[in-house]
Amino acid sequence: MGGSVEGVGSDRRVVLYVRISDDPAGLERGVDRQEQDCRALAEANGWEVVEVFRENDTSAFKQRVITLASGERVRRVVRPGFRAMLGRLAQKGADVMVAYDLDRAVRDPRDLEDLIDAKVLYGFGVRSVTGSLRLDTDADVAMARVLVAMANKSSADTARRVARAKRQSAVEGKWPGGTPPFGYRSAKDTLQVVPEQAALLLEAVDRVLAGDSLYRIRCDWNARGLRSAKGCLWTEHALKCMLRNPATKAVRVYRPVQADGAPAPEPVVETAAVWEPLMDDETWRRVQDVLDARKAARTTWPGSTKRVHVFSGLIRCSRCGTAMRKQGPAYSCVPPTPGACARSIDAREVTELAEEAVLSVFAQIALKPGLGRVQTAGGALDVLGRRLDADRAALEELDDDHYDGLIDKATWARQRARISQRIAARQKDWAARQPEVLVGQGVDMASVADEWEGRTVAWRHAAASLVLEAVLVHAHPGGVAAVIPRRKADTDESYAARLRDHRRRLLAQRVELVWRA
Repeated sequence: MGGSVEGVGSDRRVVLYVRISDDPAGLERGVDRQEQDCRALAEANGWEVVEVFRENDTSAFKQRVITLASGERVRRVVRPGFRAMLGRLAQKGADVMVAYDLDRAVRDPRDLEDLIDAKVLYGFGVRSVTGSLRLDTDADVAMARVLVAMANKSSADTARRVARAKRQSAVEGKWPGGTPPFGYRSAKDTLQVVPEQAALLLEAVDRVLAGDSLYRIRCDWNARGLRSAKGCLWTEHALKCMLRNPATKAVRVYRPVQADGAPAPEPVVETAAVWEPLMDDETWRRVQDVLDARKAARTTWPGSTKRVHVFSGLIRCSRCGTAMRKQGPAYSCVPPTPGACARSIDAREVTELAEEAVLSVFAQIALKPGLGRVQTAGGALDVLGRRLDADRAALEELDDDHYDGLIDKATWARQRARISQRIAARQKDWAARQPEVLVGQGVDMASVADEWEGRTVAWRHAAASLVLEAVLVHAHPGGVAAVIPRRKADTDESYAARLRDHRRRLLAQRVELVWRA
């Protein structure tokens, strides 16, 4: 063992550093064994262990792109525990660092140089259980550099072989292992359907295509006691990942790791899988289009989203013409120019007024024959759908040509960027027409009033937009108080009734409903 050596005596304070690269189950057995051996070394030399730095399931080889304090973007191995240990040693918090082995402590030449610099500056000792990590002399330092360079190359070779094996597995349509998607259980190189989970997945598909929101599905499933494959409560993110997973249509994809350590945004291999699909390709794409349309509808500027309410975008300021935003209990005018307008109105009151008026219109439509259905943009959507399918097919053909060596990488990247931009533009066009389709396609206007309460906010918003052009909010009339004083003879009930009537009259003066022709 690399025990007591010249320059490091007893009665020293030591810190232990233990690390293991791969522990997907989180059992930490590897780092536990390393810590036991490191403590045994410290005890044999009479050293006091003051702190243990553990990094479980942490690579000492894989690099990520990070931004330094100067703003410079660089590739680095990210190990917070290792950096914290160097910080403790820099503060003279220990006299010796003990690791199990050289490659457990460092596997990247830059990390080794940082350790060497810290040792020179702060004078602590460096030891390992196996004796492979010593930095006492120039010869020790030179040997450590050679061994780390060899370990780094070994890691690079392993990473390349693993990536090639994963790509070959994807080409053959095999399951690579790991956590199976919801609806399946893992088998050897494949997946087997779990009937109960598959039924829930198809239920979510049907509800999304019918206009139900992920929020509503999540609340419903959690209320019914349904849990994810890991036994956790459902979240909207988990539902979205489940619905977007191409494995559910029996497609195996492979995304290589990029220079920044993240998977590529687009797969380089996409082949038919060997397991049974839970839905066909057309249904899967329809679900993606709905989710993409909802995302596009929520986005107001890069990185920002807004919550959709029943009359979002319809409630507008009559002075500046901007759509008022719901902020807490009120809709407020928030124009681009600060100080230009500060109009607001009670959100509950204006929503109730608009909703009552819209339902009244739909109730009248239900009494009139011949007004049963909404005109839709079905023809235009069919054309868009065919063009999207053609673009996606062209993208797949382009990837196949590149994989087969028929076109070079530069041509592949240039053409792929053009097709991807065209797909994004057409998806945006499809999203712009989506609100009309949510209500109009196959929905009887005469039944909207009856269905209103059971429908989603997005469905009701789209339904209201069919008959309502805008809800214009005018300024508060001069000389009119927002509330009325209470009389001595008023009971709670009589005062509430008088106040309610006053607010309704005030609301009638402030709100103008603009109907579609």
